[in-house]
Amino acid sequence: MLRRRGDRHVRNGHGQDIAERIPNARLVEFDGDDSVWFAGDAGSVLDEVETFLTGQRGAPPSNRVLSTVLFTDIVESTRRAAQLGDAAWTSALAAHDRLVERHVNSWRGEVVKFTGDGALATFDGPARAIECACVIRGAVEELDLSIRVGLHTGEIEKSDGRESIV
Repeated sequence: MLRRRGDRHVRNGHGQDIAERIPNARLVEFDGDDSVWFAGDAGSVLDEVETFLTGQRGAPPSNRVLSTVLFTDIVESTRRAAQLGDAAWTSALAAHDRLVERHVNSWRGEVVKFTGDGALATFDGPARAIECACVIRGAVEELDLSIRVGLHTGEIEKSDGRESIV
């Protein structure tokens, strides 16, 4: 038995009386009145109808996915930038970014963003992320750079086909 607390046609107590007379029935009351039955908290009303019809509530929609996040950081980047000078450092960073992007893509990952002296990428599985991290770590040595790499597997939000770390 569904009822709005401000319903003018089913007075307080009548809903409970009806529910008590029907085997296995229960009374569910919602805020509002009878003029706006499906306005406002329509989702709550529909959840109760779904539970009555199917015996269970469906899982709420979610845009969260399990993902492995890889993040890198160039070791002593400030010192290296001072040593190399602006032009050479900018060139080294561009080479680093191209290298990271190439390897992330080849391991079926997605670069989320570059952070200036590092990168943030996601993968749909930890094994590919680990392998990619090892390859990148070795490959940047050819650029005379050293990186730190971190990995984490957990849920992230995915919206409009893009992943965002939450």
